[in-house]
Amino acid sequence: MKQTFVKAAVMACFMAAVSCGQAPTAMGPAEYAVMTIATTDRESPINYSATIRGRQDIAIYPQVSGTIFELCVNEGQTVSKGQPLFIIDQVPYKAALQTAEANVAAAKAGVATAQLTYDSKKELYAKNVVSQYDLLTAENTLLTAKAQLAQAEAQRVNAANNLSYTVVKAPANGVVGQLPYRVGSLVSASIPQPPSVRFDRQHAQEHARRTAGAQRRFGL
Repeated sequence: MKQTFVKAAVMACFMAAVSCGQAPTAMGPAEYAVMTIATTDRESPINYSATIRGRQDIAIYPQVSGTIFELCVNEGQTVSKGQPLFIIDQVPYKAALQTAEANVAAAKAGVATAQLTYDSKKELYAKNVVSQYDLLTAENTLLTAKAQLAQAEAQRVNAANNLSYTVVKAPANGVVGQLPYRVGSLVSASIPQPPSVRFDRQHAQEHARRTAGAQRRFGL
């Protein structure tokens, strides 16, 4: 049994010697994922708020009041002189013009009647049928009818002008500035923040000359 133990010990030493004599397994280099980087062009749109500023601004004050019926331009749009900017509700102004035209027709009829009466009185006065008082009364009635006709015609012209003023137009070539009002907004000649048209120096000088000329004609 002692001999068997010795053999086992010798075998164990031999195995240990063999295992210790083996060279360690060589480890290869570590492998990592590789990513290739390249440059490229890319556009990134960015919106900024801005305000258009011209060399001279013209504030647009409507000459009549009412609600805006239609906007004909947009902010920043290029416009020509006389181009409509917005339209004010025309219904009441069309009705006013029709009333004025009816008043003119009635006044013309009044003049015609007064003229017939005066002519008749004049003939009767020549024949000593009526007094001078009757003749003068008929003449005064005719003059009054003619004055009423003139007044009615002036009101018709005023009504027609007011109707035309409902179409607010650009006073010069330029670019539309801020439009603080939208369809349905109430506007008048005294609005605190009027729309504007911005135009260059040449147009500004032309506008100034025309304004000065108009002031001289009217003695302002």
